[in-house]
Amino acid sequence: MKRVMVDMSATLIHHGHIRLLKKAKEYGYVIVGLTKDEDILNCKGYIPELSFQERSEILKSIKYVDEVVETNWLITEKTLEKYKINTLIHGSDNLFKSDKFEVIDFPRTEGISSSKIRLRAFQSLISKRNKEKLMLTPGPSSICEASIKNIEPVFGRGDKNFQFINNSVTEWLKNLSGQDEIISLIGSATLAIEIAILNFLKGEILILNTGFYSLRIYKIISKYHNAELIDLSQISTINKNYDWIAACFTETSKGYKFNINLLKELKSKTKANLFLDATGSIGLEDGHELADLVAFSSCKGLMGLTGGAFIGKKNYINKNKSNELPFYLDYKTHFERLVTGPYHIVHGLFHIKDIHNSLRNNIKEFQIEFLKRYRDYLVWDVDNQPKLCTLIKANLEINSFKNVVLYKSREMQEFHNIICHLHAIEKKNIRQFEKFLKITE
Repeated sequence: MKRVMVDMSATLIHHGHIRLLKKAKEYGYVIVGLTKDEDILNCKGYIPELSFQERSEILKSIKYVDEVVETNWLITEKTLEKYKINTLIHGSDNLFKSDKFEVIDFPRTEGISSSKIRLRAFQSLISKRNKEKLMLTPGPSSICEASIKNIEPVFGRGDKNFQFINNSVTEWLKNLSGQDEIISLIGSATLAIEIAILNFLKGEILILNTGFYSLRIYKIISKYHNAELIDLSQISTINKNYDWIAACFTETSKGYKFNINLLKELKSKTKANLFLDATGSIGLEDGHELADLVAFSSCKGLMGLTGGAFIGKKNYINKNKSNELPFYLDYKTHFERLVTGPYHIVHGLFHIKDIHNSLRNNIKEFQIEFLKRYRDYLVWDVDNQPKLCTLIKANLEINSFKNVVLYKSREMQEFHNIICHLHAIEKKNIRQFEKFLKITE
């Protein structure tokens, strides 16, 4: 009977391995040459999920296997001589050739590999984590698989691969925001807002009051500039020019989206530059190119991890020459990369950007379905409901459920709750949160 060796690592044993062993058994007595753990680490770069002993135990239980021996990563003629092998059988990706021994190559089983199983396991884990915790919040919310599955060690200087990634993400953010220049930094959007205000706003400034987050802008600006705050009902009364108008495009404290055409008309009427807090709108709403300066974060509409902040501006918006700012609050500190940037956040966004349109469309589809179902209970008109969150007249009862996180609006505390559905990537069924919902007339 021929002695047949099948060489494999079998780090995660699957049906492709079984099919190969079944074919090998047709040739004779099957000996699996199983790669030892240290060679897998050295040659493949990772510690196998199953140790040699565990892999060997599984293989020995397979009816097509007669014997398992430990081998190096590379099978040599010396190895074949040691075990008195007549024929070596392996997958078609193996480069071993011999004039002394019969070598048979079989094509790999399509659609399966240990690497693919490893990726599936990762995807299953992310899906499980997202389903274990129902996030009724405007973000940061569910984990987007693409933002973390390909993250690798990176550095901001001298890392050519990261430089390519950073340039690619920067160009994407320029197109997404309609701006000429993007500055990235570690921190929240609030930090980006403050740095933008300190470095670029000056003169007569008008802030449009839409809620908590526009008032936050007013609070920051008032520390450094004289500014005027008006409510939305007063916009038609404005009859003078300003240097800057500041507004919050999507006001999540009220689930309100600003009419971008109204901002466009106001900008033209007052001859002002426009600064937008785009935290809740970037990547989801259209019209950011009308702004001259924007600030936003890496999560929410970008669907990345938290911790990265961005300032986008037009080329003609220059730094205030008179400002003597603390080192970290100076725009040039981040523009010239004098401090550590959000390297891993940017790396994650690199893998999101190519699927962002698909993710955004999922959110759009979910919102359309939601608005149809609850049209009679909307607080704002459909046109004023942002894609980030939707405000309806409702209460949510979640006290008896441990893994539900509800976004309590900072302004609508009494009976209105914002039902948020950012990261509806998996198109979560509305029934998942309908059991918590109590419609109020």
